[in-house]
Amino acid sequence: MARRPRPLPDALGDAFSVEQARVAGVSSGRLRGSDLLRPFRGTRMRPICVDDDTSDDDVSPMMREANALQAEIGRRAQALATVAPPAWVFTHATAAVLWGLPMPLHLLRLVLDGEPRAAIPPRGLDIATLDARRAPRGSGMCGHQLKSTMVSVRSRHGLRVADPAGVWAQLAPLLTIDELIAIGDAIVHIPRRRGMKRGTSRDALGTPAELAAALVAGRREGIGKLREALPRIRVGSASPGETRIRLAVVRAGLPEPDLDVDVVAADGTPIGYTELAYPRWRLLVEYEGDHHRVSRAQWNRDIEKHAACAAEGLTVIRLTSAHAYPSTGPAVRRIRDALQRAGWHP
Repeated sequence: MARRPRPLPDALGDAFSVEQARVAGVSSGRLRGSDLLRPFRGTRMRPICVDDDTSDDDVSPMMREANALQAEIGRRAQALATVAPPAWVFTHATAAVLWGLPMPLHLLRLVLDGEPRAAIPPRGLDIATLDARRAPRGSGMCGHQLKSTMVSVRSRHGLRVADPAGVWAQLAPLLTIDELIAIGDAIVHIPRRRGMKRGTSRDALGTPAELAAALVAGRREGIGKLREALPRIRVGSASPGETRIRLAVVRAGLPEPDLDVDVVAADGTPIGYTELAYPRWRLLVEYEGDHHRVSRAQWNRDIEKHAACAAEGLTVIRLTSAHAYPSTGPAVRRIRDALQRAGWHP
């Protein structure tokens, strides 16, 4: 029977450098153990233990894959940071993952897996030097040379990361216009605070003004896509699905919906808020992501909210990803029909 590897000191964390391990008393032999991953030269990572019995069957395979890829990119970034020079900065797709932006699955796959069918190797983690003569080089990395005037460096999870607005501009060569709009929506989104209270622009990752400034900060690859995406970005869209539906209804000739709307009863009692709304036609559109299904508390809140809306004479359309992917046709048809029943005419 194979011997179990000797436990590592908890102080090392999930990812660490060889030098950190040696200082913590880990032997060279233990660092050569087959159970440790070696994402970059001079680094090690603990393996991830996956318990299939605890996987959530309600989460789609694509969502589960995206979550796993995002977690792995974050782990590798922590590993690379242990041996990176202090001036290096995470940028592009890697920075977007670190900021928690909704990255499309195809780009997440490209970072770590590449495109095997097209013989395209993995992109690797995006890391940059500012105002330097040479970009970073090494296995598992995608090096960049950037001007400091085009990047504002911030701290995220203890790492040096390009600011969200700058990351949005950096992603232009890698994403479609609609994907850039979804990323922009996520950056300017102002999350609700406890008790449904509205936040402020300080609660967002960035502002529309910061996106506009990033666009003109210097010569950008994909500038045409950025210019087309910027005026379509809105404050109030909380997910790519909501952005996708909003863009689809406008392109179909329907009125543009209001976003992140407070719903209040006639006597002034707060009912909640809705993702998309047409107040003039007393129509609310709810886009329900996975958390609406898997969270019992959220499910109960939704039932109470929809009952209160019905009591106020409001029509609620409930949409899921099935109405928006792969085609937005079902969502557009349901919204158009409801608007026409409420008195809207094209």
